[in-house]
Amino acid sequence: MRATAKASLVAIAAFACLLAWGYWHAATHASISLRVEDYGLQTDRQLFGTPHGVTLAFFGTGNELLASARSIEPAGYILAIHPDPSIGDCSKYQNSQQEYAACYEVHSAWASGWASRVRSATVTVGGCALGNLPVNVYSSNADWWLWWVPLPHVGGTPRRYFEHVVKVNTKSCTAVSQ
Repeated sequence: MRATAKASLVAIAAFACLLAWGYWHAATHASISLRVEDYGLQTDRQLFGTPHGVTLAFFGTGNELLASARSIEPAGYILAIHPDPSIGDCSKYQNSQQEYAACYEVHSAWASGWASRVRSATVTVGGCALGNLPVNVYSSNADWWLWWVPLPHVGGTPRRYFEHVVKVNTKSCTAVSQ
C-alpha cells in the first residue's frame, strides 16, 4: 500500500513539475506575428493589403526603442531583428533545422522581454515614413498547459503569442485610426 502511495505521489509531483516548467517557458519565451495593414492598397475584394519593403521600429511608453523589424522579400512577411547580428531574424539558418531551432530559442526569449511593452511604432514603406503610430498588441497564453500533448498541431514547446498590428495608408502616407 505504501509503495502505491509513494508511486502516486511521485507521479503527481512529476506532472506538477512538468506543468510548472511549461508555464515558466511560456512566460519567458514568445512567438511574435508582426503585421502592417495598408489601407492604401484597398480593392473591391479586400479592405487592406500587405505592403512590401517595410521597416519598423517599436517603442514603449517612455518612447524607448524596444525592437526593430523589416519585411523579408519577396514574400513580404515581417520579422523582428535581434540586436545581436549573429542572431538577427534567424532567417539565415532556415536551411539547418538544428541551427534554426537554437537561434529561435534565443530570439523567442529576447522577444518575451519587449513584446508586451510595445505602445507605438515608426513605419517606413517605400518613400512613406510615419512616426508615433499606435500599435494594437494582442496576446495569448491560454494554451501553455497543452504543450505536452503529443500531437503536432497542438503540442510543442509552449510560448506566449503576440500579434502587433499597425494600420497605415501609403497612398496618402497617413496613419489609419484604430
